[in-house]
Amino acid sequence: MTAPARISQQDMDRAMKAIAKAGFDRARVVMDLANRRIEVIIGETPAAGAGEGEAEDYDAEDR
Repeated sequence: MTAPARISQQDMDRAMKAIAKAGFDRARVVMDLANRRIEVIIGETPAAGAGEGEAEDYDAEDR
């Protein structure tokens, strides 16, 4: 028998819908399975045409 999901797909769907409903264009979603929580890091909306197609560097220590 398998263990129940720590974070369900429904939980992730709720988080993603909340981000979209709040009107944010960019967000980073981090699943903390050990503590059974979802952390949402909201990003700024980029200026029109700035940075399109560029990957953003992310350092976990900067959180």
